[in-house]
Amino acid sequence: MISYKKIFHGFIWILFFSFLVLYFAQAGGYYEDLNNKKTTLTEEKIKEFEEDVKSGKEIKVENYVVNMKKDYGNKVSSFGLFTSKIFAKYFKKSMNVVFGGIDKMVND
Repeated sequence: MISYKKIFHGFIWILFFSFLVLYFAQAGGYYEDLNNKKTTLTEEKIKEFEEDVKSGKEIKVENYVVNMKKDYGNKVSSFGLFTSKIFAKYFKKSMNVVFGGIDKMVND
């Protein structure tokens, strides 16, 4: 029979590893790199637009809009997205139960 102590330790380890993954993604500059690439492409398109205006070329919005969306979808990524959504759903429910219990204990 599984004891509550083992469940609690397992839960703490899951939280710890989740924290580490998010921390190293942030520390590695993953999100900043994505934003810098978008900014660079936008600045390049602004310069191109200004040059076209100076030279009197016909201006079309389609020439200057940067489409950064690429579809990398496959069965593995779909499964990962499905798994993460399920994990997030139950994690939120469990946190509400845990903190709801703490709230009841504190307020009683």
